[in-house]
Amino acid sequence: MGDNYKDYSRRPAHVDHSAHPDVAHESGGNTRGMPDEKNWQDSSTGELERAAQDNHDRPLGTLVGDWHVKEEDGQDDGLRYEPAASAASGAHDWFARSNNFAATTDDRCFVHELPRPNYPTQTFYRRCVLAGFQLASAIGTTLAFFLIVGLSLFTAGWHKVNPFHKGPPRARVEREYAERVSGERYSARAAYYAEYWGWRCEDVDVETEDGFVLRVHHLSDPKREKPGPPVILQHGILSNSVTFMVNEERSLAFWLLEQGYDVYCSNIRTNIRMPHRTWPRSDPRYWAWGVKDIAMYDLPAIVDYVGKKTGLKPAYIGHSQGCGTMYIALSRGVRPDLGNKLSCFISLAPAVYAGPCLRHFPFSLMRRFAKSRKVWSLVFGVREFIPAISLFQRYLPGWLFGHLANPVFAFIFGFHDHNWLKRQVPKFFRTVAVPNSSELLFYMSIFSYKNCVFDTTTTEPWFPPSMPPLAIFYGTLDTLVLGKPLVERIRSHEPHVRLVKAVALENYEHQDPIWAHTAIKEVYPGILEVLQQTAPPASARRKVERAY
Repeated sequence: MGDNYKDYSRRPAHVDHSAHPDVAHESGGNTRGMPDEKNWQDSSTGELERAAQDNHDRPLGTLVGDWHVKEEDGQDDGLRYEPAASAASGAHDWFARSNNFAATTDDRCFVHELPRPNYPTQTFYRRCVLAGFQLASAIGTTLAFFLIVGLSLFTAGWHKVNPFHKGPPRARVEREYAERVSGERYSARAAYYAEYWGWRCEDVDVETEDGFVLRVHHLSDPKREKPGPPVILQHGILSNSVTFMVNEERSLAFWLLEQGYDVYCSNIRTNIRMPHRTWPRSDPRYWAWGVKDIAMYDLPAIVDYVGKKTGLKPAYIGHSQGCGTMYIALSRGVRPDLGNKLSCFISLAPAVYAGPCLRHFPFSLMRRFAKSRKVWSLVFGVREFIPAISLFQRYLPGWLFGHLANPVFAFIFGFHDHNWLKRQVPKFFRTVAVPNSSELLFYMSIFSYKNCVFDTTTTEPWFPPSMPPLAIFYGTLDTLVLGKPLVERIRSHEPHVRLVKAVALENYEHQDPIWAHTAIKEVYPGILEVLQQTAPPASARRKVERAY
């Protein structure tokens, strides 16, 4: 296991607050329940920057309590997988039992509410007006995007020639691996990468309750007769499912297949140009959704599909927004029943608490537009967010788009590429900057404004007892989102959350848990440990169609 792998899951549960008198510097907000602690929602940019720096300088050994899925001596601590009842008892299978949860969707909701815009039926006149409106928005945002590209290239060039600029230390890599020619194309297709490395890829369409069709890639080992326990991989914002397959044989999806798991790489609505049952892509109602819609409809549809097909509770691994939406889904008042249908929830770089990056340009400008949906719609339109980006990705050569996108994302999101192989960068950006809803980005600006996806002014638990065993992995260089405040919030205010592992990854930034060439030794072993401790036994497999 790598030297950067800092696992704080086995530390004592007690936190000595007297050792850290500067509460504001410690967390930047109300995460530990201290009486004189400032609320996270009211944190300034400087306080967020100090909190991000604190992640880097002092990932505390007292970070996480002594929660375990299984005790060292093998005794049951109450978190073992519930054994399936025998057929003779007449009991229902696990999916039927999963409906018996304590919390309900009528419970209090702690997610920042953002009502969905109500667009009328599109007549010919309205379509013409909308087309002109969208064209004007596309021209304006394209010009602004060119300005961002220019600033990004200038900043990247200045960093290279500035003798005083110091970036993070570059991770060591085997020379043979770094310089080898794998023969892969810069593809955007999941089937291409899966088949290239010897795996089977089946494309599955899953329909949500509100009519969207989602594309799920089922990856399996053609040499294995019986599939292993199911695992769902969910991507982050501006990305798609292929992001888990572009790190060659060190890709998380392929590595899990090697460990014997049955892998499902899922997408959110509108990804890969998937349709809606009623609305075409030109209709603004096709794009009128945000993160809560993903949590309410997309994730339950995916989990239910995998559960019905396999007869097992799947493990869920999310990255960035793929975590944030699952936290929302599992919270009180949204879809708490979903927690009883998962064996565990592993979050990589969870997008729950905003980092200081979202206070800087261009987000500082976007935050001004976020105060009014009308102003936001006037600037960014009501359909795809900055459509020029997807056009460039589609029509520019892959190597050119990748090497242009890298400094742009570094400028906007604070990304570093010190843990990436340079030859892989064009592949990475075939799966990032995919078309997303303008409404979704509007919600993300609200996330930046509130500093958290949940209401941080309350000490009430966000999550019900149905929350599955949880693991958190976050990078100490991640300034887009912050992982440590989430861990502190769970320890201080979330008695129902069973935090089985929390890992601070030194010298890792936002994308590194899935793209770093060192992730196979720094991140994946911890993921495997959680999966092995929480995966259902083979005897738990049951036919589940009758539960639906």
